[in-house]
Amino acid sequence: MTGRVHKGSGADYISAVCLIVFGAAFATAALRMRVFNNSFLVSPGLFPLILGGVFILLGFLLLRSAAKRGGKDQALHVLGKENLTAFFSSPKVRKGTVLLLLVIAYVAAVAYIPFLWATAGYLIVTFLYLKAMKLHWSILLAFAAAWVITAAFRDLFRIPMP
Repeated sequence: MTGRVHKGSGADYISAVCLIVFGAAFATAALRMRVFNNSFLVSPGLFPLILGGVFILLGFLLLRSAAKRGGKDQALHVLGKENLTAFFSSPKVRKGTVLLLLVIAYVAAVAYIPFLWATAGYLIVTFLYLKAMKLHWSILLAFAAAWVITAAFRDLFRIPMP
């Protein structure tokens, strides 16, 4: 290490670790795929295995470069308790978390409620949470959008809706 910390080294270090983990998961999943004729060369897992290996290799190269530039210390500082507490107490992060939970609830609801009703309900709740417009406009726009999407996929694209 040169003793000097360069801006962005911590982000590079964290990204490199994520690349390595993602590449390893990709390669592991590829190795679990079915092999035809006892030859891995005709297996559907060959390309994902190569891709996983490339991710791992590039991750290690980035990790080495970031470590030389002081990335480990900077990454530990960024991921420290003080910074993470400030991040998670941010109003934007809380709003983003609520919106993510609404999306998850919507995806779960589509399995049990017809698409039109689930989509309209999701849009109404999202519009109200974001205070995007008045209630009557939220309801009108939500049902109009849900109906247009349903009609387009069902009638125009001939894709059955859940």
